[in-house]
Parts: sequence; structure tokens; C-alpha cells
Amino acid sequence: MNNPIQSLKLDYWYKVIISLCTVVFLATAAGLLPNIPTKETLLTCLGGIFLGLGEWKNHPINTHITQVAGYTFKGEGHLRKFSLTGTLLCLLGLYLLYKGLWHLI
Repeated sequence: MNNPIQSLKLDYWYKVIISLCTVVFLATAAGLLPNIPTKETLLTCLGGIFLGLGEWKNHPINTHITQVAGYTFKGEGHLRKFSLTGTLLCLLGLYLLYKGLWHLI
């Protein structure tokens, strides 16, 4: 059986944020981090997860094929493209981050 963690591709910052916040969220919810405030940590992690998901939605993969002097070139990239769903997820994530970090101060 394949290990799903080995197949993770953490090539963009929003994927790293999603992964880290998920691990910290699960560890906090399981009670493995008793020295940090639970409510604020859960809010902050949820904010990071939603922000990462929104940015992932706003950065779809774009593929371009160009022919120059008889050669074919293929380019791929994650250019930002507006998406209402992605923007709403980003705003929800920023709000949860604000609420979680505000209570920590």
C-alpha cells in the first residue's frame, strides 16, 4: 500500500501552509499540544487552511504550447486567476487568522 504522505507535492507556499496547519490542527484537537491555547490555535490553523485552499483555487495550472521556428515548446505555470470561491475562502481564512491571533495577543 502506498504512503500518501510520500506522494505529497509541496511545491507552492499555499500547499505548505495547508499541510502545516492541518498537522497542527489535528495535534491540537487530539490534545498533544497542551501548553498552547487550544481555541486560538484551532482558529488560527483553520484560517491558514482556508487561506491556503483559497489561494490554491485562485492559482489554476495553465498550459501554453508555442511553436517557434519549427520547434514546439510547452510551458506550464500557476498564474493567478480570479475566482469568487477562492476569494471567499481567502477572506474567510484571513478573518479566522485575525480572530485566532487577536486573542493570543
